[in-house]
Amino acid sequence: MRDMPRLFATLIIWLAFSILVGTMTTSVTGAMASANGAVVFGIVLVLAVMATISTLGVWFSGRDSSGSEVSTASRSKAKRAGSPRIERLVEQLDDDDIYELEAMLLARDRTPDGTPRRRS
Repeated sequence: MRDMPRLFATLIIWLAFSILVGTMTTSVTGAMASANGAVVFGIVLVLAVMATISTLGVWFSGRDSSGSEVSTASRSKAKRAGSPRIERLVEQLDDDDIYELEAMLLARDRTPDGTPRRRS
């Protein structure tokens, strides 16, 4: 289902191309009415190349990211969770090391008389 927006964008690009070329070539007035076949072919070719480049841009621009919602969610989650380096370090600790780390952090947050430190 991730390709539905891309498919919709591709449909819009080629529908716009078809309408533009159809209107330009069938109009009885305007610049294209008096143009010869080579000029018409050149203009249609340039428009087709632009539509092809636009289509390729739609289909290949988002290959690195799996979706903007997912990347935004993962970015905000990463901000809350902390740095990946610390996460990897904590994952390598066993239960005893984690308990020691908790005790050390709790001790650091207490004053010498045992009351919790006030945070500013």
